[in-house]
Amino acid sequence: MMNAPDRNNDDQARTTLVLYSDHETGDGERKTRTRAPIGREGNADQGEMLFSGRVVLSRREVKKVYLRSLRPGEKDTGEGVHIRAGEQVLIDTGDLVINSREIDASLSSPGPGGYAPVANTIWTWYQVAPRPMAFFLFFFALARRTDAAHALWTAAIEARDDAREKTGTPRRTAAFELLASAEMMVIALHRCFEMMEGLRASFCPTLSIPTSVETIRSAVKEMRHAFEHIDDRARGRIDPRGTVDPDALTIFDQPGFVHSSILRYRGHTLNLETEAIEALLDAREFIMKAIEEGPVKNSECWNATD
Repeated sequence: MMNAPDRNNDDQARTTLVLYSDHETGDGERKTRTRAPIGREGNADQGEMLFSGRVVLSRREVKKVYLRSLRPGEKDTGEGVHIRAGEQVLIDTGDLVINSREIDASLSSPGPGGYAPVANTIWTWYQVAPRPMAFFLFFFALARRTDAAHALWTAAIEARDDAREKTGTPRRTAAFELLASAEMMVIALHRCFEMMEGLRASFCPTLSIPTSVETIRSAVKEMRHAFEHIDDRARGRIDPRGTVDPDALTIFDQPGFVHSSILRYRGHTLNLETEAIEALLDAREFIMKAIEEGPVKNSECWNATD
C-alpha cells in the first residue's frame, strides 16, 4: 500500500512520489517509468497534482534507483531515499500500489463534526482506476452532494452557536441564518440519501444503507418536501394535490431550535447536533466502501465507459 506523507514529521527526509494528471507509464517488460518527480510534497511545480504517497528504496543499480510502495504490513522506518546527480529513478511494474483509503487520508482532513470532504477522493481515485462513466458520474454527484450537506450543516451549527451568544435583534438575525442553513441542509441530505439508495440498487447491491440514515430518512424526506415547497405549506397545503391540513404550518413552528438543535415537522424530529452529523459520517463511510466494492459487472454502468 502506498503511504501518505507524514505531515507531522518534517525533520525526516521522507521520499514522496507525487503523481500529476499528465503522468505517463511505459509498457516495458520489467519496469514502469513515470514523469512524476520524486521529492518532498509541494516542491514540484508542473501539472496538476493528483495525490502523493510514500515510496521506499527497492534496490540500486549503476546510475539507477528503483523505488516501491511499502508492502502490506511493512513497518515504515521514515528513512528517505537519496538520489544522486545523474541517477535515474525507476519503479518496477507492480511495485507502485495505490490504495483508496490512503489517497483519501492524503487529500482530506476531518473538519467540523469529524467529517472530511470526500468528493476530491472520488474524483482522484477514478483518474487512475477504471471508471465506467455512468457509475462515475452518479458516484461523484453523490459525493459532492454529501459534501454540500456537510457544508450546510457546518453553517447551521456556526449560526446556532452565534445565536446562543447574542440577545435581541442580533440573536434573531443569527437564528434566521440558522434556520436558512438548516433548510438547505435538509434538502441536500435528502438527495444524498436518495442517491445512496440509487447507488446500492443500480451499482453496488451488496452494500447496506447505514442504520443512522434509515433512522432519520422518513423525517428528512418529509421535512425536505416541506422546505422545498414552503409556499404550499404557507397556504396550509401538505401535498401536490393541494390537500389542506393544519399540520402543514408546523414547519414554521420551531420552538427552542437555537437551544435544542432539533427541527420539527408533523410529528417528525431531526437533531442536527447528533442525528444529522452521524448520518453524514456514515454516508461518507458508505461512499468509501463503494469504492472498494465497485460496480457489479452486470449493472447499467457497464453500458458506457470513459
